[in-house]
Amino acid sequence: MSETDDTTPERDPRLPLAPLDDIRLARAMTLQKIGTIVLSDLPTAEEHDPVGGALDLARLADKLTEQAVIIRREQGASWTDIGKEAGISRQAAHDRWGSAVETWVALGQHREGAPDFTVAQLDSWYAGIDPECPDAVSSGLPSLHDPAARRAAQDQRDEARRLHAELNTYPELEKEAFNRTFEATGTPEHPARRREWAAVHLEHAALLDRLAQAEPLAATEHRRRARTQRSLADEIAAKATDRTTTTENEPAA
Repeated sequence: MSETDDTTPERDPRLPLAPLDDIRLARAMTLQKIGTIVLSDLPTAEEHDPVGGALDLARLADKLTEQAVIIRREQGASWTDIGKEAGISRQAAHDRWGSAVETWVALGQHREGAPDFTVAQLDSWYAGIDPECPDAVSSGLPSLHDPAARRAAQDQRDEARRLHAELNTYPELEKEAFNRTFEATGTPEHPARRREWAAVHLEHAALLDRLAQAEPLAATEHRRRARTQRSLADEIAAKATDRTTTTENEPAA
């Protein structure tokens, strides 16, 4: 390789930022909207729709809080941590903001739109308020100028999407395994069919474990579902063993 070869990944402005940076960008957008409303709703001789302006601010404040919670979750904070920071219990924090985090995960942990263009607009807007901070937003988004980080984050999103698609096939696979087991009831093949049925549930569990790695914010739920699948597999396999033992101990005709 020559000294002039450049192996640095080319920056692709179409790629989303890393999840933490993307939600920070979403928060900056919300703050801009709040600022715009505040500046346009300052007291005037003839107040214009003060109730509507106040309600818009309240709605955006709720959205800002949800984004802050998602940021903390992306940073690795537990629901216990977030509850303490909000002055409420772990369960209350999860009840209040859990659905917002779930929606964020379901959306692939990124907002729609070209991030580079949005960041440039926000930098310009903030610079108009404080000229000494020309990069108020972009300076806090490390992956903005890190193509490798953006590609790695997108690869993880793609992996999660692929795993979800594969998970969707398991209800049918489990149904087919159950039907084969049921059809083999009372035959010598029945224990083997039960073991095959159990194996499908174990594969399902392994897939959920992999999804927990790809979607850390939903890892607790994915691992809970994996434990359920393993419990089902154990129960199915145990009955197969009981049937085998009974068959072996039956007297010859």
